[in-house]
Amino acid sequence: MRPEELLDSMEYIDTDLIEKADQTRRKGRRSPARWGALAACLCLVAAGVFAWQGHRRPAEEEFHYLLEKNTLQHWSETMAAEDYFTFSGAAAVQNSASLVMSPFAVPVSLDGERDALEAEGVLPAVPGHPEHSFEADFNGDGSLYKVSFLWMRRGEGREAYSDLQLTAAPKELHEVSDVITVYTDESGNVIVPGVTATERDGVYIYAEGAGRSKKTLTWQTAQGWYQLSGLNWSGDVSELVSLLDWFWAHPLNLERFAALGKETVRFSSREEYPEAFAAQVPDFSALGYTPETERVSFILWEGAPVPVWLEGSYMRGETFVRWSVGGCADRDAWEACLGRPREITEEKISEALKKGNSFTVFLDGPYMAALTMERGGAVEAWEIVQALR
Repeated sequence: MRPEELLDSMEYIDTDLIEKADQTRRKGRRSPARWGALAACLCLVAAGVFAWQGHRRPAEEEFHYLLEKNTLQHWSETMAAEDYFTFSGAAAVQNSASLVMSPFAVPVSLDGERDALEAEGVLPAVPGHPEHSFEADFNGDGSLYKVSFLWMRRGEGREAYSDLQLTAAPKELHEVSDVITVYTDESGNVIVPGVTATERDGVYIYAEGAGRSKKTLTWQTAQGWYQLSGLNWSGDVSELVSLLDWFWAHPLNLERFAALGKETVRFSSREEYPEAFAAQVPDFSALGYTPETERVSFILWEGAPVPVWLEGSYMRGETFVRWSVGGCADRDAWEACLGRPREITEEKISEALKKGNSFTVFLDGPYMAALTMERGGAVEAWEIVQALR
């Protein structure tokens, strides 16, 4: 289990088991063969999250109206740490939308960088949490997907257990309701969310969590989304808010980590590496298509190239299609997934293409492939999917 999964799940663990369990598990070296399975596991969880019944994401205006009427406050220097959570209720993990889903292709460990990042002033010193797990995740094109910094404290008994985490992502600006749980009644009417919104320096900070449940503080700037989370058995939020104050005074520069992707991900063509995703790409040549482009990105693992992402475009007469393959996918890709090739029918494809010009296919590996019909229809798409069988 990844550290962040443990963080999300702790509040559901029997406390007696925690006292008996080993207190620390260090993150091991991850092999390329495990990346896809790990990412797919996380995405399956994410897909289940968004499919949960009884929730919907309201319009931005509606959400802010609710906050202004019920749970909006303004920051002041005299605010206590717990005041950020004045109106917040406990957020159930299985009902919560994650800030970042995990469609990334390449995880890069930053575990050995803690001292350097602290010395540079990029991260604060957190002496009360000596264990850590730091990671930067990159898309198949080498761009930064997110960074995650998890500080951990372990000791004798559950009272010593504490996790603090910052997740930051240079994503496009979303509706705030994309990352905040909103509850509805049986008629679909929005119930006042258990969220506290605090306006600070013109930025809204959204706080979820109560009691001993996980607490989150989420905000966005022009650079992207930021989310701090904390979990301990006392329910204290002072250390979490201290981290918020530190990052407020020292904004995290995501460009500091973006360059790592250029150093980690290599780009080439499938012509140079024809074995890349051999089992996940239909034989377009046998179907009469001519490849326009076939780009492959990979990382070097112990000197050998490991493919992590592919994007190809193919022409046959007036038909023009795109086929891309990656280790996982985001929420939208899962919603567009028609299943494995043997589970897909021409009728399913026809219905999917009535809603848009693309759909996704779950493949062994595990991988997620997307077929985009730039010019063409269900007949051509069905032919391509059949070739995967």
